[in-house]
Order: sequence, then C-alpha cells, then structure tokens
Amino acid sequence: MKALSLCAWMLALASSVAAAQQSPTTAPATVVNSSWQLLPQDNLLYLETDQGRIVILLAPQFAPEHVKRVKELVKAGFYDGVTFYRVIEGFVAQFGVPEHEWGSRAKLTPMKAEFSWPVRSSDPYLLVQRPDLLAEETGFNQGFAVAREQNQEWLVHCPGVVNMARANEPDTAVADIAIMMGQAPRHLDKNMSAFGKVVWGQYAINRIRRGEAVDGGVIGSAAARTVIKQARLGTDLAPDRQLQLEWLNTNSSEFSQSLAERRSRTHVFYQHKGNGNMDVCYPQVPVREVKAV
Repeated sequence: MKALSLCAWMLALASSVAAAQQSPTTAPATVVNSSWQLLPQDNLLYLETDQGRIVILLAPQFAPEHVKRVKELVKAGFYDGVTFYRVIEGFVAQFGVPEHEWGSRAKLTPMKAEFSWPVRSSDPYLLVQRPDLLAEETGFNQGFAVAREQNQEWLVHCPGVVNMARANEPDTAVADIAIMMGQAPRHLDKNMSAFGKVVWGQYAINRIRRGEAVDGGVIGSAAARTVIKQARLGTDLAPDRQLQLEWLNTNSSEFSQSLAERRSRTHVFYQHKGNGNMDVCYPQVPVREVKAV
C-alpha cells in the first residue's frame, strides 16, 4: 500500500460568507417531543489521554465501514499508547502511527472511501441554509451537520468532526484519525471519510501539544507528543467509568427555537442584526452529562 501523504492535509482553506435565506419551498422537518437524547455507549469512543479525556460519538449511519474498522482496532488495543503526531493550531489534531513507525501496520487493508451517500427520505432532517456557500443546502441529520446536493449527502467538517486520514488516492485510509479543531475546514467536505464528532473533552483537545507550522504540524519526537493512554468503547468500560451523555435533539422544537433566535439576533445587545443567513457550523449541538440521582 502507499504511505499516508502529509500533503493531503495541506490544501488551502477557502472561506467566505455569502448565502441566501432558507428556501420557503422546502418542507419543514418533523418536530419531535423528546428534546434530549441519551448517546449510546456502543458508539461512544473514550480516549484517555495524558491531557484528559476525549469522547467521540461514532456515526455508523453515515460511514459504516469506517466505524466498523475503528471499533475493531479499538477492541484489539491498536490505539493504546499511540500519539497525536501531527497537530496544526486552528486546523487538525491527528493521531495514530506515523509512516516511519508503521511496523506491522502495513498489513492493514486500505479502506474504500465513504465521502457521501444518497439522501434518505426517512432520515430526520432539519434545513438550516439554502443555498449554502459550498453546497445546495445544509442542515442537521440526527445531530450531525450535513450538506446536500444532487441527492447526495455528506458530513460537514465543522470543529470537532473526525475523519480517517488518507493518501492522495481516495481509497487509502487505514487507521489514523484526525480531529478538526478551530475553524471549519470545509475544503475537506466530500474529500475525506468523516465518521463522527467529539462530544466531550474540549478542554483536553485545547491542551494537546501542537507542532510547528514550518514542519507541517508534525512532531518528530515521540516524547514531545500527547499520548492516548487507552482507547475504549463505552460498552467495554465499567459503569462507573462511563459518562452518561445526552444531546439536544436537532428535530426538537427547542433546537429549532435556538436556531431562530441565533438567526434573528433579537437581543438588545445586537446593533447589527445580520441578514438571516447561518453557517451550519455555527450552532453547535448542546451536550450535557446526566448525573445519577
């Protein structure tokens, strides 16, 4: 197999703001009564790092093969002791095994890309913006920010989204995982297989040791990197080690109301009320811990 290319991550970040109001012809999403949803432990990936705990919600409904691969590797202990070896401030924190440290890792089979999928009418979907700067429209599907165009849908690379690193060719992802941090690198949309998002532990991400820009974020010395001491699925942890996390249902009336308030900026603080447009990465989905009574 070909080595993972650092150049694949050095695409220029293109961003500007220009989008129109929501389309009045788009059917409204079905509103549900349950505002908060408990996140399933079998799709929660706990990373115990030397800077604190990070929890990632996996999304098998969007990238089933990548989630399957990650779960298999976690259960095999693959990520125990690996490091964040490429960290670029305001962009990405990538962990796994650097190319020159592969060893037996070369035996892993590269994966077929899961960049996008056909729009499913049965999915609960909430329109946010139509048209979007980089797609026909954007919205939320089961808590995840997505974009849609020509009957295709894909995960948007908002801060916290995770994808699988690859070489220049599309079907070359193996095992290394990248966490988006800082600004939204939308140029990666439909170019990387995104399969989840960070839902807990932003404080730990903020403390991950950064690399130097001149080195492309690569931290050459293993001793200087942030270490993942252990990676486990929630179902493999003792109950007292699990976090009972829930997030706001993106098809709830409460979430829709929060979007309307952000869009209109009615609070007296705002002197400029905006134009009603909204970047789908702006309204992050609230997550909270459920404490035992």
